[in-house]
Amino acid sequence: MLSTLLSCGYASSAIPKAKTPQAPANLPVSGMVVSTHPLYLIAQAVTHGIEQPSLLLPANQSGHDVQLHPADRQQLKRANFVLWFGAQYEAPLARVLKDQPNAIALFDLNAFKRLPIRNTQGQAFANSLDAHVWLDPINAVAIAHAIAAVRGKQFPKFAAHYKANATTFTQQLMQQVKPLQISRSPRPYWAYHDAYQYIERSLNLQFKGSLTVEHDLPPTLGQLAWLQQHRPAQSTGQPMPKTMCLLAEGQIDSAILKRLQPLKLQVVDETMRGSNNFVAGWTTLAKAIIGCTQP
Repeated sequence: MLSTLLSCGYASSAIPKAKTPQAPANLPVSGMVVSTHPLYLIAQAVTHGIEQPSLLLPANQSGHDVQLHPADRQQLKRANFVLWFGAQYEAPLARVLKDQPNAIALFDLNAFKRLPIRNTQGQAFANSLDAHVWLDPINAVAIAHAIAAVRGKQFPKFAAHYKANATTFTQQLMQQVKPLQISRSPRPYWAYHDAYQYIERSLNLQFKGSLTVEHDLPPTLGQLAWLQQHRPAQSTGQPMPKTMCLLAEGQIDSAILKRLQPLKLQVVDETMRGSNNFVAGWTTLAKAIIGCTQP
C-alpha cells in the first residue's frame, strides 16, 4: 500500500520522519495523532499492540464543528505523525497544519472512492466532495492500509505487525459486510441531511431526498412538500402510501414528522461516536439502517 501513497504524490522523503517521544508503558511506539473519531477507530485497529494513537477531537465533535484549544495545538506539534481527512471536512485544521511536515491529509491522496455532495433532491453539486468516506468499507480498508504503510515506513521494525493488523481489520470488516448484501430490491430512504451515500452500495440503499442540505439548518416547508410529492409508490395492490425510513442524527420536531407520515424515524450516528471499535460501530449502523428500510 506504500506504493499507492508514493504514486499519489507522497515521495519517501515526504513520509513524516518519526521522532521518538516516550511510548506508553508496554507499547514500543508513540506519537501518532488522528483528527476525528471514525479515523481514530481505524487507526486503533491498525496500531493494536504497537502504539495507542491519540484522538485530537472529542468523539462528540465531528469535522463539521472543530474547536481547538492551546493544548491541542501543542499535541499536534509534538506528534511524529498527524492524520486527518482534509480541509473539506476539518476546515479549521487546514490553517494549523498548513506548514507541518508531519501531517498527511487523506483527501490529498488519490486512493479512495469519492462522491459529490448532493442537494436535498439528490442532484450532485459540481466539484464537491462528500467527506463521509469512511462509511464505504472499501475506503475504510484503504485508510487502514495507508496508516500501516506510513507507520511501517517510519518504524520498519514493526512494519510487518502494522500490515498484519491492517489485514486482520480488512477481514473482520468484510466478514460483517457480506451477510448484509442480500437485498435484491433497492431500499428507498430519506435522510435529515445527506450523510450516508457511501454506505448505500453495501446495503443497496436508494436515496430519495433529504430534509436539509446541512445538519444544522431547519428544513423548509417547500422541501417537506417535495418529499411527500416524490414519495416512492407502494407495492401493487397496497392502498396506503409507502412508509418511508428517515435517518437522522437526533430527534426531530414532531410537527415536521407529522408532515412526512407514514414514517419510520431511525436515529443514527455516522461518526460512530458511541463505539470503541470500527467494525462493531459500522455493523451497528448498518443493521439499524437495514431495520429501518425493511419493506
